[in-house]
Amino acid sequence: MSSSGLPNGFVDTIRAPLFSTHESGVHLTYEWRVEQLNTLYRMIRDRRQVFVEALAKDLGRYPTESVCAEIIPIETEVQYMLQHLKGWMKPEYVSTPLLMFPARAWIQSKPLQPPGVLIIGPFNYPLQLCLKPLAGALAGGNPCVIKPSEMTPNTAKALNECIREYFDPSVVQVVLGAIPETEVLLAQPWAKVLFTGSARVGKIVAEACARTLTPCILECGGKSATVVDETVPVSQIQNVADRIVFAKFFNSGQVCIAPDTLFVHDIHVETLVKALRRSIEAQFGKDPQAGEMARIVCPQSAQRLVDIITELEQDVRHNNSKLLLGGSELSDAQQRYVAPTLVLNPSSSSRVMTEEIFGPILPICSFSHCDEAIKRIQELSNVTGIPLFLYVFTKSNQVFQKFAQKCQSGGAVRNDVLIQLANPELPLGGLGNSGYGRYFGKYSFDAFTHKYPVTYRPLGSIWDFGNLRCHPYQGWKSKLLEDFLLYLPKVPASLPPSRMLLLCLFPIAFVSFQNTMGEHPWSWKSMLATQLERAANALRNS
Repeated sequence: MSSSGLPNGFVDTIRAPLFSTHESGVHLTYEWRVEQLNTLYRMIRDRRQVFVEALAKDLGRYPTESVCAEIIPIETEVQYMLQHLKGWMKPEYVSTPLLMFPARAWIQSKPLQPPGVLIIGPFNYPLQLCLKPLAGALAGGNPCVIKPSEMTPNTAKALNECIREYFDPSVVQVVLGAIPETEVLLAQPWAKVLFTGSARVGKIVAEACARTLTPCILECGGKSATVVDETVPVSQIQNVADRIVFAKFFNSGQVCIAPDTLFVHDIHVETLVKALRRSIEAQFGKDPQAGEMARIVCPQSAQRLVDIITELEQDVRHNNSKLLLGGSELSDAQQRYVAPTLVLNPSSSSRVMTEEIFGPILPICSFSHCDEAIKRIQELSNVTGIPLFLYVFTKSNQVFQKFAQKCQSGGAVRNDVLIQLANPELPLGGLGNSGYGRYFGKYSFDAFTHKYPVTYRPLGSIWDFGNLRCHPYQGWKSKLLEDFLLYLPKVPASLPPSRMLLLCLFPIAFVSFQNTMGEHPWSWKSMLATQLERAANALRNS
């Protein structure tokens, strides 16, 4: 046994089959990648009920919520990649400087280095946030190891069993366990590590990756602010409330891009609070504990949220804040249930305003002018870090742009919340404390491939412009290089044949001109004929 308590050779046993995939070269082909993506799609379709039941045990989710939040996003991602993969794998031809003519240059997307990609999944979406990056890694031609969260053991077990059934270990493996297993995995170099979780653990992962020079993608979270300004019509306030309640209490608030703090203009506070209460009752019933409200992942996390609510209740007695809905007495940490809670104008020093909530508690802060809201969001980011998203409900695009420009975030949405993840054309990626790197859709393919630059240039002295680049540099050559090199145009990647022929005359004319300047005694006409013959021979032999 090793010092970590794991069997000796634990990691080598996992990594060896992945190396064999790279040695065979099969992962380079389009056919291999399509086969793996189809296998992933088939696994999700065949084992849908297995995963839904496991998610219900771990997170108390209603089946439809799990299907919409976990199963369908994976299927959509795989379908999108199958539709576009052939085009993504094609070389991307780029322009070249005229001095390199007749060179051609292109960029190839190649798999990353062996052994492959390590995916460390979170507990809040333990299936989607393991298998969506897996789809991107497989599309890029990379074998993978998945380390699911130990906090959702039923989902992790189901994932391990299904991966073993559907995939060869040289393609995908699952490693169960907790911190010791993760530490042992991170002690080894990988092609890339993708981690989803808290910023605190993300820093530990990044530090471990730095020791092996392994690049990593960190998807963390933060306090995503939501703003409702004065331009929103009163007639639309209920619609705004319905959208906010859906996003905030989806998965019981355990969503890294959920609205964390709500900033509402004074004229809408009373109306919106009433609308929020109506919407919570409409979506989860008068007793959310008996309705479709998901559960917190574990009693310890639920107790943390109950403690935050208890602090808010004490804060109400001494400050101007007001508890509008919910409370600690309506929650049951041992049953992993936290009641939907609304609080108005909590103290800026309270935990609900200084920590990422990650639960069904919504602080509501009133403001009288958008500049005030911007300042408070900026102050919030200074304390807790830059969030993944900013949500602004406003009729004015100018107001939206003002918030987007002055309040830093990984992305922004106007007049809705959470729905941006349904668009496979958009990346998910943080800024600052919310992480770095991005994936989803084409961005996943780019994240899990190496952009390999290739340049081709035919042999033949005719293409060297009379050895213009070579020493010695005295006289006219020095003058030409110093004064004109910067201004030479680029040759487009898709140059028509007729224009390519015209460009072929450029080196011929250049060398002919050079020789008429006295370097050779031949006449201009004979020199041009000689250069044309050389060019023809060079093209034939290239």
